[in-house]
Amino acid sequence: MADSLFLREFLRAPLRTGAQQPSSRALATAMAAEIDPAADGPVVELGPGTGVVTRALLDRGIPEDRLILIELNPSFADHVRRSFPRATVLNGSAFDMRRLITTEIGGGTEPQIAGVVSGLPLRGRPDGLRTRLLEDALDLARPAAGRFVQFTYWYDSPVPFDRARVDGRRTRFVPFNLWPASVWAYRRHPDLLTG
Repeated sequence: MADSLFLREFLRAPLRTGAQQPSSRALATAMAAEIDPAADGPVVELGPGTGVVTRALLDRGIPEDRLILIELNPSFADHVRRSFPRATVLNGSAFDMRRLITTEIGGGTEPQIAGVVSGLPLRGRPDGLRTRLLEDALDLARPAAGRFVQFTYWYDSPVPFDRARVDGRRTRFVPFNLWPASVWAYRRHPDLLTG
């Protein structure tokens, strides 16, 4: 059912869905491995789709009630709401993440989160929008452990970033995915945390 839902939504809005099928289990596991389950606070997933990465986060040891799933597509939002009833599902734009989390979760204040995992198709978005998404995620993240994790079908970073402020690196390559993918993880530059 999840695969047919994904295909139907891809055919309806290919640019918004971004891929013909969900991420492979191998890619989802590689992305989830970048999040420390022992870090305090919720873990945010942007664009959970049918929940492949969500399941990998659960397998990683992150409790379902610590997950905040932000999904723009109402069909996908309904699907993950039914599949993960203890997770918090917010139907809205990932690019509005900071406001959504502050108003819906933080009661008007910005809560600190353990990290953000993104399955969004970011390549076609303007540089400024992608950079703002990264900065918002890192501003919300706990300084020492907080990560922003994003996959790409390209070798280079899917998000432009300032190397003086952000430590970003390609951490994993997953050849057994359609298409082969790289996982990138970003965190605040260590010099900014100690200085």
